[in-house]
Amino acid sequence: MMMEGEMVVGSVIEDMLVLVLGIGSAANDQVTAFLNGDPAMSVKTSLITWPLKEPSPPAGTHGFVAIVPTAALRRGVLKTIMFQHRAKVARYNFASRSASIADFVAMIGDLAGPSLPGVIDELVEGLISGPISRKKLSAITVLLQAGARSDGCIELIGGSDEGEIFVQGWAQDLTPAVTRLLISGKNPSLAECAISVFARPDLNDEASGFAGLLVANEPVEPTDIERLLFRGRRGGWRFTEVYDRRLLSGSRETPGHIRAILPRVRSSTDILLRMRSAANRFDGADTVSGLPPFPVRMGIDNAFRVEGSGMLVSGWLLDPDSHVESVKLRRHRGEIQIDTSWTRIDRPDVTREFDNQPPFNAGLDPSRHAHGFVAFAPEPAGDSTSPFYLELSISDGRRAFFPLTPTRVTSREAIVRQIRATDPNAWALRHIVDQQLVPLLRGVSRPAPEVFGVVDLGPPFEDAIGPAIIIGIDERVEEIEALLALLALDPETRIAPIVIAAASEIIDRIGVQIRRLADFYRLRIRLVSATGSEDLYDALEVGARTVTTDQVIFLAGSLLPRRAGWLNKLISAYEAHKDCVLSPTLAYEDDSIRWAGTWVAGPPSGMSADRALISRYAGYPIDAVSGMSLTEVATATFECCILPREALFSVGGFTRGYLGTHEKGLDLGLKLKQSGLRSYWLPSAQMLGADDTSVTDRASTIALIERIDRQVFDARWSSILAGRRKAQAEELA
Repeated sequence: MMMEGEMVVGSVIEDMLVLVLGIGSAANDQVTAFLNGDPAMSVKTSLITWPLKEPSPPAGTHGFVAIVPTAALRRGVLKTIMFQHRAKVARYNFASRSASIADFVAMIGDLAGPSLPGVIDELVEGLISGPISRKKLSAITVLLQAGARSDGCIELIGGSDEGEIFVQGWAQDLTPAVTRLLISGKNPSLAECAISVFARPDLNDEASGFAGLLVANEPVEPTDIERLLFRGRRGGWRFTEVYDRRLLSGSRETPGHIRAILPRVRSSTDILLRMRSAANRFDGADTVSGLPPFPVRMGIDNAFRVEGSGMLVSGWLLDPDSHVESVKLRRHRGEIQIDTSWTRIDRPDVTREFDNQPPFNAGLDPSRHAHGFVAFAPEPAGDSTSPFYLELSISDGRRAFFPLTPTRVTSREAIVRQIRATDPNAWALRHIVDQQLVPLLRGVSRPAPEVFGVVDLGPPFEDAIGPAIIIGIDERVEEIEALLALLALDPETRIAPIVIAAASEIIDRIGVQIRRLADFYRLRIRLVSATGSEDLYDALEVGARTVTTDQVIFLAGSLLPRRAGWLNKLISAYEAHKDCVLSPTLAYEDDSIRWAGTWVAGPPSGMSADRALISRYAGYPIDAVSGMSLTEVATATFECCILPREALFSVGGFTRGYLGTHEKGLDLGLKLKQSGLRSYWLPSAQMLGADDTSVTDRASTIALIERIDRQVFDARWSSILAGRRKAQAEELA
C-alpha cells in the first residue's frame, strides 16, 4: 500500500493504544498529538522516523511511526490526528480500515527498507517500557519476528517442579547475565533468563554454547516454546529458534542434564549458584539417605491421599543435630510446609535401629525418641499427574528429597488405619486426632454416592402399594434373611415396594441370596448397587434416588420389627402431621431403649455440659415409654423413619465428612429442621437392633472415631445449638 502525504494508517494494539504510520518531515523529538484535531484530547508521543529511499518533498522526506495513547477518546472513533512540533503542525486523516499488526509491519518494511531493524528496535522499546497486556505482547512478538535476526539454536528444553525452564543450545550474541527476553510460541510471554555460557569446539570463534534458567511472567509449558527473542550484546534484537529435533526432558530428567553441564559453564556467581540449586532438584530418587557428612535419615510408614481433602503422611525423621530447617510436601509447581504443623510421636524403634550406626557413630540420646511424625496437609496445587515427594532444606543450603507413593483411600480408611497404626497408649495420640485427623475430616468435600446398577426382583415393582421402604446395608450386616422374612409375614409390608441399597461390593456378595428370598416370599424388591457409598446412610440416600414415591421409609438392614403393624403406625402418624420426619423407638434385644428421641440439652451444667443434643431415655426398659404419645424432638433417627423424599435432596442429603453414622444423622436432622421440617418420635412403634458400631475395630479405635465425629459436628453446629439452649434457659426463667 502506498502512503500519501496527508493520510496515515492505524493499527489498534489494545483498547487505548494505536500505532500510526505515515510520511512527513524529520522530527525525532517528542511531539504533541491532537486526537481528531481536538485540543482537549492532546497526548505526548515520540515519532520514530527514517529517511525515505525516494523522498517526495510535497508529502515528506521521512517515514514515521508513532505510539499514540487513545484513552482521551473515551472509546470514540479516531478519524484524524494532528501532530505539533514546535511551530509546525501536520494534520492527517486515517485510512478507512485499521491494519492488522502483521500488515502494519509489512507496510513499515515497504517504507523503511534496510532501516527496518532499527525502526522495529525503537518501536519495541517504546511498547515494552509501559504495562504489558496480552494484546500488546502479541503485537511486540509480531514486530520482533519481523525485525530480529537469527542468532542460534535451542537444542534442549527441560521442565521443572518449580516453574523454571532449563534451555541449552548455542548463540553468538547472548550475554552471560540475567537477560530479559520474550518467549514466542503458543502463548507469548515476557521472561527473565539467567544465562551461562560454555565453550563449543564445534562452533566458530564468535559462537558459544549456553545454558539458562528461564522464568516467565506466567506459566509456560516447555512444549509451547518456539523462539526466544532477546537484545544482543552488540545491540539489536536477536532470536534463538527451537531446533526441530530438540531434546525435551521432563522435570525428573532435567536436574541430571544441568548437573552434566554445570562443570563447564561460566557466568556470575549468582547465576552459577542458581544453576547449582536447579541441579539439586528432585529427580525421583531418595537423596536423604546420601547426605554425608550430615546424620539425617528419614522413613515413611504411610502416605494416604484422600480425594477432596488432602494428604496424610506418617513416618519418622532422625535429625539429632537439627540440620533440617524445613520439610515441605511438594509436587510439580505446588508445595506446602508440613513441619510447622505436624505432630511428633515417640519412635524408640528408630533410636534402637540407628544408635551407634554410621553416620550416628557418636550415639543417640537414649531419652529422646520423638522421631516419628504424623502430618495432614491440603493437597498442593499443581499438575495432578505429577509425583509427590518431601523436600528437606538442609542448614548448608542444600536440599534433599524423599519420594512418596500415596495410596488413594477414603477419609474413613485413612483415619482408621492411622489410629490402628498408633499405640493407643501413646502420649501424642490425642494431639494426632485434634491436630491432624480432625482437620483432614473437616476438609473432605467428596461427591455424593451415585447409583451404579438397578435390578428389580420378584413381582412387578410398579404394582407395589404405599411409600417405598429403603433398606440400607453396610459391612456390619452379615445377612438379611430374618428382616425380609418378617417383612413378608407382615401383611402391611408384604405389598410395599422394597429397595435394598448398598455399596456395589456388598451387593455382589448378597445379591444371589436376595434374589432367592424375593422369589420365595414374592416380595417386590429393587436391588440398588452404589459407587462412593461408605456407610448405611450413603446407601439409604442412593436407594431414595431410585424411587418416585412422595415419602420414603428408611430402614437400617441391622434392625428388626418388634411387632407387626409398625409401618401403618408410622404412616398414620405422618399423615396426621404431614411433611415431617418421624421415627419409632429403637431398642436392644433385651428390650432396653437404644433411642427414644433426641432433645436439645438444657442450660450447660454438670455431666452433660459438653453435649448439646441428648437422648433422655437411653437404657430405660421399653415399657417405660410404650404408653407415651407422639412427641416432637430435635432430630429423628434415620436408621428408621418416614420423611418426604424431596426434603432429603433439598438440603443436599447427608453431609460427607463423618466417620460414623451417629453425628452424620444428627447433622441431617438439624439441616432438615433448619429447612422448616419438624421431627417426631412415635413411642408405640418399635424396632430391635444393636448399636451402629464396627464389629472389627477395638474399643479404643471406636472411642477415637466418636471423638473425631463429635469435634467435626460441634464445629458445624455448636454455635446454633448454643443459641437454642440459651433460648430454652430464658423460657424457663
